[in-house]
Amino acid sequence: MKKLFYTLLVVMIAATAWGQSEQLFTHYMFNRLNFNPAYAGSKEVLDAGAIYRNQWWSGIEGAPRTLNVYAHMPFAGLRNGIGINLISDKIGLDKVTSIGLNYAYRIPMGRGKLAIGLNGRFEGARADWTQANAGVNIPDTGFGNDAETTSTFNAGAGVYYTHPNFYLGLSVPRFFRNSFYTIDKDKFGSDVNTYYLQGGIISQLSRNVKLYPNLQIRYNPHAPFDFDANVNLLFFDALMVGANYRYEDSVDGLLMYYFDNGLHIGVALDFTTSDLNQATTGSYEIMVGYTFPCEDCYIKNLRYF
Repeated sequence: MKKLFYTLLVVMIAATAWGQSEQLFTHYMFNRLNFNPAYAGSKEVLDAGAIYRNQWWSGIEGAPRTLNVYAHMPFAGLRNGIGINLISDKIGLDKVTSIGLNYAYRIPMGRGKLAIGLNGRFEGARADWTQANAGVNIPDTGFGNDAETTSTFNAGAGVYYTHPNFYLGLSVPRFFRNSFYTIDKDKFGSDVNTYYLQGGIISQLSRNVKLYPNLQIRYNPHAPFDFDANVNLLFFDALMVGANYRYEDSVDGLLMYYFDNGLHIGVALDFTTSDLNQATTGSYEIMVGYTFPCEDCYIKNLRYF
């Protein structure tokens, strides 16, 4: 019964929350394109990667599983940036797929660059109600016997400042209310806007050790206050070990390794601290990324920001 209860809870969360905020990743500091279009091109070279997240992987059927694939690069004399962000999110009976295009105009400012970005995304949702009656002796006809699909468009904006030693960004990834699960399909509004403030620094603790803390604050006037606080230690510019705290949700551990050729591979484990810990162990993520080499530019620090 408890397992069934949490499965239904997942479905209800999907039906009410999708499209009102971005998917959360414990590796959020490594792909800011998810939250801020002004991040596009900030690595000064072509940067690409993928993140797979499996939430509540033990104990709850239909738990969220998310795949994020991204790529971004500068162009036109490094004054512009462009990026693409693909997300496939499966939760309960529903699956949402989004394709986002991001553009940033980058202005040199001191040792860093200030970028102003815009993004547009197309989103499609599919609710397979036939699965609601799977495994029961007497089907409930109220769920329906087919799948429902719908699609919509959204847009967002952001500003982002990057420096060899720190970064700071502010963004609104979605301007419009998502109409996936509302009766009035044509109704749009801004009352579900979530504002993202994110920043991080990197400082030298010793010859071979660097400190890399990050903070992301998510503010929505119609939702509880939320944030992630992260701290990492980077050894020999290669091995990164970190910890993250997600407010009233989880305590997380991260491990990332940077190879000399630009490849980096990471894994994260989330340990649930909310009431869901009675039914699930937590979540995990796997990340693979590649920062393409550049013979005539200096990217030693920029690969982190």
